[in-house]
Amino acid sequence: MSNPYSQYQKTQVTTASKEKILLMLYEGAIRFTKHAHAALKQGKVADKGKYISKATAILSELMATLDFKSGGQLAVDLENLYVFMIDKLIEGNIKNDPECLQQVEKLLMTLYEAWKDVVENPREDGIPSARMQPQEYASYVATKDPNAQAATLTAAQQTPSNKVKLSA
Repeated sequence: MSNPYSQYQKTQVTTASKEKILLMLYEGAIRFTKHAHAALKQGKVADKGKYISKATAILSELMATLDFKSGGQLAVDLENLYVFMIDKLIEGNIKNDPECLQQVEKLLMTLYEAWKDVVENPREDGIPSARMQPQEYASYVATKDPNAQAATLTAAQQTPSNKVKLSA
């Protein structure tokens, strides 16, 4: 007999868009990094290693799916960042250094927030995000309509942050 939760997860992944899968991968990497950090604090060496391994596997998968032809310099930069994070996870594992895990978590959260904004608020190339880059967006709008700059900046600053809280 199959586990209903397992079936639900499988269905969720197999029916998700590429963008949603990307966000799910980031969510998993963040969750496993947090779990590794908690296991490190509790002295659970085996669990720490298991969670670091899972986070590393996700980062490796993200790296393997980069499209260098379409992505250009962004793909190269992401690859370098993924390699850096994998190295930091390995260093954190070997040295039992919580700072390494925290660095990776912060980077993953930053990337997750940026990708989430792109997925949820698609816009034309070159248009800054009103939520993630309110000042740049106001400047962009001002070049289109000088009277709109103040109103746009005020509205962008009042937009609530959609900071995600991924449970540890």
